[in-house]
Amino acid sequence: MTRSLTLACLVSCAAGSLPGCASGDVRTAALGQPVTLRVSEQVALPGDAALRYVGVTADSRCPPGVQCIRAGDADVAFEFTPPGGSAVPVTVNIPESPSAPVGDWQLTLLSLEFGDAPQATVRVDPAD
Repeated sequence: MTRSLTLACLVSCAAGSLPGCASGDVRTAALGQPVTLRVSEQVALPGDAALRYVGVTADSRCPPGVQCIRAGDADVAFEFTPPGGSAVPVTVNIPESPSAPVGDWQLTLLSLEFGDAPQATVRVDPAD
């Protein structure tokens, strides 16, 4: 049985910024597979839970093309909403602690772009 999660194209579809994604359309990705999110996009998890990418709250990473003494890190905020519950803040840090539990799953931040509203690539796996 393949478990999957669904990406709601909330902001990007409304803005028409995702190719092939009209307002109200939904993308689907398999659990355990990388998924790239834009700020404010939401992932629907099995069982009516949800995960939303809020944005970057702190970023001291060394920008591309610049030589830095230290690589730096970034705090990335998400909100997890359990079925029938209220949103709970979840923060991960790259590179120090890129994973956090979210309900029955484990959220892992795989990469984070640079910029004002950087895309985040995450993976959601079943919790061990």
